[in-house]
Amino acid sequence: MLETELMSYLRQRLPAYMVPSAIVPLDALPQTPNHKVDLNALPAAEQRPGPRHGAPRDGLERELADLWARLLNRDEVGVHEDVFDLDANSMHVMRLVAHVRTAYGTALPAEDVFEYPTVALLAARLREAMDAEDGGA
Repeated sequence: MLETELMSYLRQRLPAYMVPSAIVPLDALPQTPNHKVDLNALPAAEQRPGPRHGAPRDGLERELADLWARLLNRDEVGVHEDVFDLDANSMHVMRLVAHVRTAYGTALPAEDVFEYPTVALLAARLREAMDAEDGGA
């Protein structure tokens, strides 16, 4: 299948957060009367229903999973799901970083979200950051 081959090709050459979560084949791009791409006429990509990838194990994971679910307009986000596979982008990351700073008083670098793209990994990284700040005081 062409979509599968293209996804494989992209995964080999792009960072994970840049790989699209879906590919929608089109015969042609819809255009406006001015010959620009008509974004409103593009078909929506089907969201792949998948198994829930792990329930939160503690309050921090629960809060991060709920926050990601709100940011991504989803019912839920499993703790082992890569948020970039769920269409997270840099704006979502910045909102999450701002929330973490406000809620926990910890400055979490945006790079950490890209490096730790699941709730479980990010929660562990956030715990390390909070412990380091507590230990340094």
